[in-house]
Amino acid sequence: MTYQRADLGSIYLPVGNMLQIDRAISVDEHRIVCEMDVHPSHWVFPLHFPGDPIYPGCLQVEAAGQVVAIWAWHNGLRGRPRLAKVSAEFELPIRPQPGPVVFTGTIRLRRHICLGSVELTVGGRLAATVELALVIVPEGVNGGDGSGGGPPP
Repeated sequence: MTYQRADLGSIYLPVGNMLQIDRAISVDEHRIVCEMDVHPSHWVFPLHFPGDPIYPGCLQVEAAGQVVAIWAWHNGLRGRPRLAKVSAEFELPIRPQPGPVVFTGTIRLRRHICLGSVELTVGGRLAATVELALVIVPEGVNGGDGSGGGPPP
């Protein structure tokens, strides 16, 4: 099963510019491969940094979390994904380029917690590795109903 950017709207993910992933190429029981286009006209490059464009590390971490959320959705987990723990190592700056950034994730599931290791590669070279724990909060549990868990304003 593959997902295109338009398909990703049915999954509980950020919208607009915050949706980092353009395609999910393959998804199976423990592995997922996704792509993100970082063409020179990408919205982030004029902002970070003008004259020295690099893709921000915080958005690389966000994208890795989205990769694991797509895997969780594909494997039947429903609810609201919440990043619970993350560590990242950055090896190579991601700059504007014609080819995609490839995300290769390996995920283990412990109840409703997805433990993922996601490698970001550019042109076959390792750019970053993100280790994360993503909790899928079921609807109606601990603010999972969208209310934030607190009383209305």
